Amino acid sequence: MNYLDFLSKHGFSKEIQNIAKGGVAVAEFTFKAPADLSFGFPPVLIPLWSEGSWPGYIGIARHWFGDQPDTFIEYFSGETSAIEIAKNLSQLKAWLVFDSLCNVPDLDEVGQFAESIGFCGSNEVEAIFEECEDVSGLANLDIFKENLPSVLKNGEKLGKPEWWLPPSGLNEIRNHINCGRFDLAWCQLNSGGFEASEIADILNLLSNHVERKAEFRDLIICWGNANL
Repeated sequence: MNYLDFLSKHGFSKEIQNIAKGGVAVAEFTFKAPADLSFGFPPVLIPLWSEGSWPGYIGIARHWFGDQPDTFIEYFSGETSAIEIAKNLSQLKAWLVFDSLCNVPDLDEVGQFAESIGFCGSNEVEAIFEECEDVSGLANLDIFKENLPSVLKNGEKLGKPEWWLPPSGLNEIRNHINCGRFDLAWCQLNSGGFEASEIADILNLLSNHVERKAEFRDLIICWGNANL
């Protein structure tokens, strides 16, 4: 079982599966798919692309406890930190095309990416982002007005996902589990600071309390194959 199998088995859209397989024409020397899983990441993340220069990932933040919806994050493996860049796939496309526009010298490559990912025509990119002088300008696009991701609410330095919690100890996480606070245990587990073997132990404890047991077990296998 790997993450491509996981996405297919558990009902993720064909579009998401295509992205993860590398079916989108990203610009050279930027993102990589299928993702290189050697950098390390928390189990909340389903990687779609990797980026070796950070190093880190862009992917889906998927929650199993509480009422947090799936969102999209950039995860920085070297810093064990994350920012939330999109609340849905449409926002993710806009974010990535703008990021490419800012960082990829070849406008044709950016246009090809925008068209390949289904965001806009290859010749429409500059016009769409004409008023966006920096990332904060994305908030003025219609696609972001209803539900801003944390990075556009709080800026890139403070754009951690709303569920990202301050560091805690394993005993505190185990206490949350014993008291039935599984959502808090999950969020603290994924907010950084633990060894892979410690995370694996907590995942096994949490697996006894999750509703989607078979899916969660598959997640544990995928994450373990990549991180242990």
